[in-house]
Formats: sequence, structure tokens, C-alpha cells
Amino acid sequence: MSTRTFRLKGWHVLAMLLSFFALVAGVNAIFVTLAVRSFPGEEEKKPYLQGLHYNDSLSQRRAQEALGWSAEIASARLQGDVAIIELVYRSADDAPIYALEVRGQIGRPASRANDQALVFTSTSDGAYRAEIEGLAPGAWKLTAHAQNTRGEAFDLDTKLVLE
Repeated sequence: MSTRTFRLKGWHVLAMLLSFFALVAGVNAIFVTLAVRSFPGEEEKKPYLQGLHYNDSLSQRRAQEALGWSAEIASARLQGDVAIIELVYRSADDAPIYALEVRGQIGRPASRANDQALVFTSTSDGAYRAEIEGLAPGAWKLTAHAQNTRGEAFDLDTKLVLE
């Protein structure tokens, strides 16, 4: 009886090497497909047009800085299933700013799926309050646009934590 011993030859090594790289490429293809399906990478529907209007947003920021206004979150809390958010607006000389129309939006920082509109009402001393139902505790992104009767505007873009 003759027994043949296995000998590793060049074509075996080539087949193992090609199989290994095919396996790596296949796994990469699966991961890329899953990643693109879960988040395509675009939040803006027309990023090119947004880029064209970037100079407009820079001029709006300069006009906002020239006003000297400031805004801050006075409080953000959950009472049951209602979120209460209070903003305070102050002028350059730290005086409260009254008679603003304040509108905003709140959503999760990483997704636009839970974005909800906010309407703020004036309470006192330059404070504006919004109440919204259905927000869960955690990190949120808040944007608010305040405008007075003369057309002067102030945009606030900040993060907050609801507890």
C-alpha cells in the first residue's frame, strides 16, 4: 500500500490567498451596504444650493453680531410628558428684549427624524417659553429664530439635555 503525502504547492497558496481576499471584500461589501442603507450621509436635500448660499448666512451672522444681542436657555425640563423650555434674550446693554416673535425647532442631534416645531410665547423680562409634548429625556438640539418688529433677527443654535 502506498500512501501519498500532501505537498503544499504554489497553486494551493494562490487559492488560499485569493479566497482570503474574496472573503474580506465580501464582508466589506456587506458592511458598506448596511451603513449606506441606515444613513445615506445627506441631511440637506440640496447641499450644493446650500453651499451657494453660504455667503448669505455669513452676512446674517455679521448682522446678528452687530446687534449685540445674546440668548440663553434659562431652563429646560420635563414635567411628566411635557417639555418646558425657556429662553432669555438680552440686548447689548444687558436689558431684556421684549416683543419678539420667537419660533424654533427641537430634534435629536444625530437625526432629523424627531424634529418638531416650537412656538415661544413671551412671559416676562425678555423670557420666552415653549411647551411641547412627547419628548423623551436625553440630548436635544434646539434652534430658535427671534425677530422684532423692525426686522432685526437673532438665531440661536444650541444643545440641551432634558431630564
